[in-house]
Amino acid sequence: MRNSTTWARAAAAILLAGGGLLAATPAQAAAAACSGSACDGKDPAVYCQGDARTVESTKLGQALLELRYSPSCRAAWGRISNAGYDTRDQFTPYATVHRNSDGREYSCSVPNGDTDCYTRMVNDANVTSYTKGMWDSGARAYEGRTASY
Repeated sequence: MRNSTTWARAAAAILLAGGGLLAATPAQAAAAACSGSACDGKDPAVYCQGDARTVESTKLGQALLELRYSPSCRAAWGRISNAGYDTRDQFTPYATVHRNSDGREYSCSVPNGDTDCYTRMVNDANVTSYTKGMWDSGARAYEGRTASY
């Protein structure tokens, strides 16, 4: 009987071989599978979270708006955190990543009862992007953007 590690490796190799890719281990299968323009619109948590870092940020009241970047994927995305809100009298917080070269944007809204969200990715290879967003404290709505990176 095969153990679960051997079976998982075999399954990963079979699944990836069908797409023209080969992987020796499940860890390699989970590594970044997109780069540059191939990352447009993809979920950073699935493809590029491993080496992600915040390259620009700004405060919107208590909320933190960030431009995240993955060097291995050459892709950027926006994130807003600490952005809790009351659905009865506050606007829903959001973040939008904006690519400067062509205006491509992806947005996310903080789900009801949560405090953060992140956008899909934009290709950031040889171009720059920024994140813009909004958080409503109830007394004041804060809007802003990060610098480009």
